[in-house]
Amino acid sequence: MKYFGVVFCILSFTDAAPLNSTSSECSVEKIEKIGDCVKDLVSTVEKISKWVDKEYKFDDGEKKEFRDKCDETQKCFVSVKSSCPDFPEEVTNELDVMCSRFNFIIDKFAECVPKLEEMKCVNEVFGPKSLKKTSNEKCKDLKEHEKCAIEEVQTACGEKFKEIFVENFNVELNMHKC
Repeated sequence: MKYFGVVFCILSFTDAAPLNSTSSECSVEKIEKIGDCVKDLVSTVEKISKWVDKEYKFDDGEKKEFRDKCDETQKCFVSVKSSCPDFPEEVTNELDVMCSRFNFIIDKFAECVPKLEEMKCVNEVFGPKSLKKTSNEKCKDLKEHEKCAIEEVQTACGEKFKEIFVENFNVELNMHKC
C-alpha cells in the first residue's frame, strides 16, 4: 500500500501521545475514542490509496464519499482534542494536510492534474512520496521547489491554474508551519 508509511507515521504519533489519563479534562471515554479515530484514519488513508491507484480519477459519488470520510475522521479527532489538551497536534495536522490536498486536487485543480504527471518539481512537493515525509522535510521541499513548481503549472495549465496552485501552495506552507 502506497500510504503505509503515512499510516505508520500517524499511528506512531498516537502511540507516543503524551495523554495524561489522570487529567480531569481527558476522560477514559475520550482516550478510548482515539482507537475509533485511528480506525477512521486508516480507512481514510485506504480511500486515498485507492484514489491514487485510479490515477486521481473518481466519479462524483466517490468524491463525495471521500470528502465525507475526511470530514468524519477530522471530526472524530476534534472531539478527542477538545477534551484532551495533551493530544499531539502532529496527528491531526497530517490528516488535515492530506484531506486539504486531496480536496484541492479533486475540486479546483482536477482539470490540471493529468497534465502534471511528468513535472519534476510539482511531483516533488505534491506527489505521493511527499506524503511520507516529515513536516520539516515537506517545508524544505516546498521552499526549494516553489518557483519551479509554479512555473511548471503555469506552462502546463495556464495562468488560471497557476493562481489556484499558488493559493493552495500557500495553504500547505501554513499548514506545515513553514
